[in-house]
Amino acid sequence: MALREFNDRSGRAWRAWDVSAETLHPSTRAEDYMRDFLTGWLAFESIDGTAKCRLIPIPRGWETAPVEALDEWLHAAEPVRGERTSGPHEPAVAEAIAQAEELAVHRRPLTRTFRYPGGRFWTAAEWMAPDARGEGAGAMHRVLRFTSGARILELTKWPADWMSLSDEELCALLTRGFPRDAAQENTTEQHRRRGDAERR
Repeated sequence: MALREFNDRSGRAWRAWDVSAETLHPSTRAEDYMRDFLTGWLAFESIDGTAKCRLIPIPRGWETAPVEALDEWLHAAEPVRGERTSGPHEPAVAEAIAQAEELAVHRRPLTRTFRYPGGRFWTAAEWMAPDARGEGAGAMHRVLRFTSGARILELTKWPADWMSLSDEELCALLTRGFPRDAAQENTTEQHRRRGDAERR
């Protein structure tokens, strides 16, 4: 899961997040009028809350796509302006979708997306993950998870104010926690997940 914030071509600030139809109530999901939304959608909302759009289907790789691609998808998305009345079921669709989007946002962990100097986009978020080490193996503990494509890197110690760090400071946190030189001393408690041999 990811929550992206970006500025469009005119400089307006937006946030984007993906919504799965699974967040809908099963009885609502089974309604005929929801058939076009069962693959989920990408929601766009202006930071000031005055505008909202949605795009179907969700573009593959949108979580790490460049801002230019987000801007293109935003302008291709369907605008949402209050209650839609183009068909007999449209008010019900609008209400069901609004509930799903609200639920998706509340269930989503706090997330930051930033660009590493080498060009790769990373997303950072706090997660609960199983402890694979020590006496508490199998128990759940909180980690700061960095993801980029198939790569997952997790820190077990991180600054409490990480959400307020600049992109450069998040890059430094990632670099310190997971140095490229395996021989370099690393005092940050961490462990690697899939794809840790790849370059950042």
